[in-house]
Amino acid sequence: MAPLMMAVLLLHFVVSFSTKTTDVNTDRSTLLALKAHVVSDPRNFLTANWSVDISICNWVGVTCESRNQRVIALDLFNMSLSGTIPPDMGNLSFLTWLNIGYNNFHDLLPVQLTNLYRLKFISMSDNNFHGEISSWVGYFPELQYLSLSNNSFTGPIPSDMCDRLPTLKELYLSDNKLSGKIPIGLFKCKGLQNISLAFNSLEGILPEEIGNLTMLRSLDLRGNQIQGHIPVTLGNLRDLELLDLSNNDLSGTLSSSERSFLSSLANCSRLTALAFGSNPLISGYLPPSIANLSVSLQYFDASSCSISGSIPGEIGNWNVATYLDFSGNHFSDAISDRVCNRYNDLRYLAVNDNQLEGKLPLSLTNCSELVFLNVADNNLSDAFPHWLGTLPQLRVLILRSNRFYGSIQSYIATSSFSKLQIIDLSHNEFTGLLPTSFFQNLKALKEAEYVDNGNWYSLVVNLTIKGLELEFTLKVRMPLLTCIDLSMNGFGGEIPKVVGELRLLQALNLSHNSLTGPIPPSFGNLAALESLDLSFNKLSGRIPSQLTNLTFLQVVRFWNNNLVGPIPHGKQFDTFENDSYRGNLGLCGFPLSEECKNDAIPERAQDEEDNGNDNGNGNGIAFIWKVAMMGYGSGMVLGISIGYIVFTTGRPRWLVRKIERDLQNKVSSWFWKKRK
Repeated sequence: MAPLMMAVLLLHFVVSFSTKTTDVNTDRSTLLALKAHVVSDPRNFLTANWSVDISICNWVGVTCESRNQRVIALDLFNMSLSGTIPPDMGNLSFLTWLNIGYNNFHDLLPVQLTNLYRLKFISMSDNNFHGEISSWVGYFPELQYLSLSNNSFTGPIPSDMCDRLPTLKELYLSDNKLSGKIPIGLFKCKGLQNISLAFNSLEGILPEEIGNLTMLRSLDLRGNQIQGHIPVTLGNLRDLELLDLSNNDLSGTLSSSERSFLSSLANCSRLTALAFGSNPLISGYLPPSIANLSVSLQYFDASSCSISGSIPGEIGNWNVATYLDFSGNHFSDAISDRVCNRYNDLRYLAVNDNQLEGKLPLSLTNCSELVFLNVADNNLSDAFPHWLGTLPQLRVLILRSNRFYGSIQSYIATSSFSKLQIIDLSHNEFTGLLPTSFFQNLKALKEAEYVDNGNWYSLVVNLTIKGLELEFTLKVRMPLLTCIDLSMNGFGGEIPKVVGELRLLQALNLSHNSLTGPIPPSFGNLAALESLDLSFNKLSGRIPSQLTNLTFLQVVRFWNNNLVGPIPHGKQFDTFENDSYRGNLGLCGFPLSEECKNDAIPERAQDEEDNGNDNGNGNGIAFIWKVAMMGYGSGMVLGISIGYIVFTTGRPRWLVRKIERDLQNKVSSWFWKKRK
């Protein structure tokens, strides 16, 4: 330690001496050197403004000290700049604030940055820097904020971080390529309030010394390879509000009171968000005492662990809870009717991929703000829960792979499911006709005004931490929230023509039922449709030529029906191969080898004769949809595109589950990400 301190003092002496020889001209030369290293300035921030004819104190992003006109702050945040940081930057000896985040700066950071010993704030997040952190982080005795997230930094976290940064309060190193263990030395920074080390390659254990950081308010360790038991010393962090340990290799038995970190967290009365999902070695059961965690709890993720027993009804005491994820465990028994009480603010509930039994509790109607409900892949047995239609905000309903049964026709109220945009009833035992009234009520799939803010739905969760001004506004993007999957049931009868009114629908799967009659020509009005699967039914007649109006159609499957006549031509239909039509012996024409007979009635004339002038003009809202997840924006307002495959019963179940898990992970990310 003595040699290190001598080196630090020597460095401080050299830097102090050098600052006496610098002046305003030095600052100007330094900034011009930075400008020269910027190879792309598409918004002309520097090109148009950083001129020798203007005082540097009037340059965009530059703040000067009023007395001596020296540069004290450089803020180039989100200016779309590309380039490198020159060694000259070390000459800005009066600099206290440096923010170059959300640009495209790259390469190594120069060691000369160690000269900037007055710095209190450093943000270089969301660039393409690489190299080791220890190579340029020197002794910054006044630094309180350091954000290097979303870069490509490698190597370990410096073990002497707290010796170098003794006043540090906020540390953000997430989304890099850091490796090694979390250094015990990091827990000497007694003033730390926020730590994010998420999405790196950190390993080893989470040291018990974490309990020394008694001022800590948020700890995010997601997406690493941290092992061992979760330390009960977390209970010492009385001011803790956000804790995410998910996607690691942590272990422990929740129900063992002497070693249960859950019990210790009862001391954290301000806890707002707790996530330990995707740690398969966490086992045991959730005790009723979980209700004592915090009266402030809004977010709880216990997904993809090895938890058994019942989901305790006591969670209904979390009156402000917004997000609850119990999916991918071994929960059994029925869903408690106490999960939703009339005071709940619950908006997201996932209990899929468990062994739950019984019926859906009617008390779910108490969760009047519920937006997302996923109970897929359980052993639930119930009639169609028509009463869920009374939930005014429900947009996603996934009942897939249970034992729901009977008709859904007679239960639909006139105002039911008006905002529903994902409906997955597949792999159940529903029977009877497809109800016209059900499709008529799906106003969110028919009328653009139901898709808020230009295809965005805002799910708002505001978290304000005193002194940090954290506010989270969750935005759900809608392009893949428009699909219907009724496959693998026993529906019969004809497809209602009213389905063609769902102009915002992007994916429709009615495969593996007993549907009869023709394909409605009104399907030509499904202007946003990109995936259509009608395979393994008893449909007859021609493929309506109106379907050629569907310019966004990417996947069609008519397998194993009784369709006849010429295959329509034009637009997207000219791109589909033989495989789309297999098992229909009466079809002819391109791309099949079977040629149509000369006396075949032209398909458009026949359609108009049989069905009237329902020409489906193909106009509609153009949605950008890919089968996989799409990107989401960052900042205080975050977006996500939710991917959901609704093709055939032969789709790989691992892929469906992966995409569903991605959805839930991305929703989780909304809650955690904030601008740094």
